[in-house]
Amino acid sequence: MDNNESEWQMWYKDEEFIPEETACFVYIIQFTDSDEFYIGQKRVWKGIKNISEIKADSKQSNWEEYCSSSKTVKEKIEAGEPYRKRILACYPTYAEALHCESALICMLCSQWGSLNKALMAKFMFTGRMNKEHMQKVRELLEDLT
Repeated sequence: MDNNESEWQMWYKDEEFIPEETACFVYIIQFTDSDEFYIGQKRVWKGIKNISEIKADSKQSNWEEYCSSSKTVKEKIEAGEPYRKRILACYPTYAEALHCESALICMLCSQWGSLNKALMAKFMFTGRMNKEHMQKVRELLEDLT
């Protein structure tokens, strides 16, 4: 597929691909020739912010072919720059995914190669953002730096 890996792969190879209890995931798109990257989050289900909201008639989002809402990222992909898409972490709630995405962007946006130009997020801290959640965010930060 002309040097592009347009299908999602897991960042940690030993993790299950999009576990059943996933409402949203945090991802990284890496441009392999330039070391530029973009971090974002994507909902797996249309209109679903919490896995407990899924109903029999819930529809999946376009996550499989999704390549970011960033104009810059889309332009680079359309120009044929080699890239790969990796799922960094899967979450049962949008709030957890948004928190992880925000933390990663805040810590990595000053690095050379970051294509994230803005961070506009509002989320409520929940009981799910506990020690285990924060450890996962810390591990991702360590692996990405």
